[in-house]
Amino acid sequence: QEVRRPRRAPEPLPPEALPEDIRQLVTTDTSNMKEEDLYKLVDAIRDKIIEVKNNRMQLINEVKGLRDQRVKLIEQKKELVSQLLKLRSERKGVLDELAKVKQELDSLLKDLKTKRDQLKEARQLLEKEGNIAKLSLRRVQKRIEELEWRQQTSVLPPQEERRLVEEIERLEELAERIRKARQEEISIMEIEAEVKALKMKLNDFNTKINELRQKAGNLKAQIASLTPKIDELNKQINSLKQTIDEKSKNIDILSGELDALYNKYRELMVKLKELKISRQRGIELKA
Repeated sequence: QEVRRPRRAPEPLPPEALPEDIRQLVTTDTSNMKEEDLYKLVDAIRDKIIEVKNNRMQLINEVKGLRDQRVKLIEQKKELVSQLLKLRSERKGVLDELAKVKQELDSLLKDLKTKRDQLKEARQLLEKEGNIAKLSLRRVQKRIEELEWRQQTSVLPPQEERRLVEEIERLEELAERIRKARQEEISIMEIEAEVKALKMKLNDFNTKINELRQKAGNLKAQIASLTPKIDELNKQINSLKQTIDEKSKNIDILSGELDALYNKYRELMVKLKELKISRQRGIELKA
C-alpha cells in the first residue's frame, strides 16, 4: 500500500511532544537492526501513518461540518439583526409620529380651552340681559316708527314732545339690546358647534395616540424577543469557533505527528535501499 505525504507539512514535533507510541517508533535506534526488523518497523510506521491520517481526515471533516454549521448560524444571526434594525427603525417612526400627534393634541386642548372660555363669557353676557332676546324686535321697531310719525305729524306741547323723544330713545336702546342679545345667541351657537367639533377631534386624537402607543409597545415586545435569540446565536457561534480552533490545533498536531512519521519512514526506506544495494554488490562479488 502506497503511503503518500500529506499536503500540509508543518515543522515536525520534537520527540517529547509526540504521543508515547509514535515517540517509540520514530526514536527507535536502527543502526544495528536486521533487515527483517527494519521491515517490521516500516510496516508499524505505515500502519500508524494510516491511523493518524484517518484521525486527521476525520477531524478535517468535523471542522468542515462545524464551519458549515457556523456559517448557517451567522446567516441566521444576520437575518435576525436585519429584522431587529427594521423593527427599531419602525418603532422610531411610530414614536416620532406619536410625539407629533401629542403636540397637535396640546394645540387642540388650548383651542378647546379658549373656545370654552369664550362660550362661558358669552353665556354670562346673555344671562345679564335676561329674556330680552325673546322680545319681538319687530314690534319695538314698529312702535318706534309710530312714535316718530306722531312726532313728525303732530303739534305737541313741549312737555309731551320731550316725553315722546325720551320714549323713542328708550325704545331704540331696547331694540339695540335685543339685536345684541340675539347676536350673542348666534355667537353662542357657533361657539358650541366649534366646541363640539373640537371634542370630536379630541376623541380622534386620543384614539390615534392609543393606537400608536399600542403599536410602539408591540414593536418593543418584538425587539425584546429578538435580542435574546441574537445573544444565544452569538454564544453558539463563539462556542463553535472555539471548538473549530481546538480541532484545528489538533489537526496541526496530527500533521506534525505525520511529518515525524514520514521522516522516519523515509529514513528507513533509504536504509533498506542501501542494504539492498549492498546485498546485490555482495552477490556480484561472489559471482
